[in-house]
Amino acid sequence: MILSPDHARQLVAQHGSPLLLVSTNTLQQRYRILADLLSRVGLYYAVKSNPHPAVLKALAEAGSGFDVASEAELDAVLKYGVASERIIYTNPIKPMGAIGRLSEKGVATYFYDNDLELEKIARDCPGVRVILRINVINPNCVVDLGQKFGCHVSAAEPLLMKAIQLGLHPAGLSFHVGSQTSIPQPYADTISACKNIFNHMALQGLPLEVLDIGGGFPIPYKANTMPIDAFCKPIAAALDRYFPNTKIIAEPGRFISGPAAQLVTRVIGKETRNGIVWYYLDDGIYGSFSGCIFDHASYQFTSLNEGELRPCVLAGPTCDSFDIISSGEYLPPMEIGDILIAENMGAYTNASATTFNGIPLTKVVEIN
Repeated sequence: MILSPDHARQLVAQHGSPLLLVSTNTLQQRYRILADLLSRVGLYYAVKSNPHPAVLKALAEAGSGFDVASEAELDAVLKYGVASERIIYTNPIKPMGAIGRLSEKGVATYFYDNDLELEKIARDCPGVRVILRINVINPNCVVDLGQKFGCHVSAAEPLLMKAIQLGLHPAGLSFHVGSQTSIPQPYADTISACKNIFNHMALQGLPLEVLDIGGGFPIPYKANTMPIDAFCKPIAAALDRYFPNTKIIAEPGRFISGPAAQLVTRVIGKETRNGIVWYYLDDGIYGSFSGCIFDHASYQFTSLNEGELRPCVLAGPTCDSFDIISSGEYLPPMEIGDILIAENMGAYTNASATTFNGIPLTKVVEIN
């Protein structure tokens, strides 16, 4: 998404700042890119990456499926008339009492990764389809989800058999290689491991039907990433080799929503400390830059000013010393009121923002 300086100034004049500018055209384009590269894979957008209504509406119109992880996310998607077969509820841990309500709203398949969760599902929703999540330990990702979710591959078959004993229908396996995975090899390796489990279950007359390869598809922040066509090629090849006739789904979030938004923020304060200029912005760590903490993201900034690049620190607006966005930026000189633009701000930004210090959430403006 490209925003011209004049357009940025016009939007600030019209709406004030800070502003999160979401391009619905870019959302739909990113969805189609991944759908074309992984043509056999049904895409279910991970709502947690950005649940804003403009995002959900644009992707529903594009034909995307949706991956939800809470009842509130499910309700948000249902508002746009999305059929239940286009929604998956992937959270392996459900709140007490939630499964019955989810079932009433059309959720027919539940994910799990342990015995107790399986018993909870069997008690609250007898006979439903279940999908077992496999653990992936991946040193090549930014956020390792394997610490919290997934069973070891050695526990997979016992957990699948227990589902049958409890009267449930084990439909398949899922995995997630971790957020911002730098190379595709972890996908290929885990696809191969899942094939072994599929084979063992089939030999016992209990074939599985679906494989969920999760998310983790990377986007560039300050550091470049592998081109997405090169990234997806070995994944598609592994799926064709090991699962030519199996239903495949995925849960991309960041790849679709991340590049679809820019943040426009302004300098509200300036000071020189120990020889380094500090710029205080009207958005910060407790707001749209929450991804610096929760998502380990390092955003790229563009100033509308010209001039020699100088070292500086960017800080947020709260009265908290923790609210430092970046301490290693190089930007041209700026004054109070000047505009700064942050790129790739569509994923895990407004989704995890707070109103700490009474500072309101950043306004989201839909543009095309």
